[in-house]
Amino acid sequence: MKRVIAILDLPPRRAVPTVRESVEAAAERWNAELQWIRRPLQPCHPFWQKMFVCGDVAKRFGPSHVLQIDNDMVIRSDCPSPFDLAKPGKFAMVAERQCAQNRIDNGGWQKTAHEIWAERCRLNPAPTWMHPNGGLYLYDTETFACMFERIIQYLIVTFGANDQATDESLIINQLWNDHADLIAFLPPDFNVSMLQTPEWATNPVMQSFVYHFIGPSKPHLDRCRWQRSNPTELPFPDNRQSIELISEWKDDPPASYDIGSIFRPDLAANLLATYPNLIVSGTWSDELTVYDERLSSLDETFSSHLVLTRFLIRLGVNARRFKLRIKEGDDATLQLARS
Repeated sequence: MKRVIAILDLPPRRAVPTVRESVEAAAERWNAELQWIRRPLQPCHPFWQKMFVCGDVAKRFGPSHVLQIDNDMVIRSDCPSPFDLAKPGKFAMVAERQCAQNRIDNGGWQKTAHEIWAERCRLNPAPTWMHPNGGLYLYDTETFACMFERIIQYLIVTFGANDQATDESLIINQLWNDHADLIAFLPPDFNVSMLQTPEWATNPVMQSFVYHFIGPSKPHLDRCRWQRSNPTELPFPDNRQSIELISEWKDDPPASYDIGSIFRPDLAANLLATYPNLIVSGTWSDELTVYDERLSSLDETFSSHLVLTRFLIRLGVNARRFKLRIKEGDDATLQLARS
């Protein structure tokens, strides 16, 4: 089955050179055809245009495994092939929820969006937690062509509405009703929302595989550097300890590394960005072990936990590879934090 990367690249927001170059390099690495769709497939809103991509790819290339991505996404030069992570027969995507500062319970806006579109289309709403980041869908044309055709029929009964996360809600609701057993989620590394990771957006060094410059983060897209260098460029280049470790390890890092006491994120962030499979751990204690006059107010007001909160948020989606250790009991024995 042919591999195809399909991108709707419609005016007024065309793909910038950074996007084009990174996607072209990825297509070559992954042995995939690259289809830039530069004219509307149908006279409808761009959210609905996405529903016509599957049929257009099948018409041009025959049965295909399609990676459908937005034209504001940058792919890092060492990004592994998502085609290898989800085989044909699965509909793969990345979860929309990536930031702890957003609601992660069942009362978020995603629940409302699913319910509104379910009522419009006379379907059962998908669970809230299934809401995808709509910049990336991975599917095969043979399995899911009929599903997209069913979604297209809702254009008429909904009068082409384009609110409430249109394509995301339409697709996940239809999948939930027709192919719940075929839904697959990719790691967040493959569609990192720069809107939910603003500090990553302003740092030009990519810390994960695929960046999605949504909404207000778009002005930072041109500065994003997708090509890995040798030695690897670091998001925090002034951190001496990480430079020494990377120089020592080169391309053969250990399976895990403990950074000791948690204070600043620079060391952990550099290691996690450089080695995508490395597990990093660190120790947290409510009594700060690193002296800094700026932290005295945290100790005195019992708010030192903010150091830990800030630390994890700045690691972004890479925090899933960070193992937190805490001090428990009078003997201060290190224990893995209980989930």
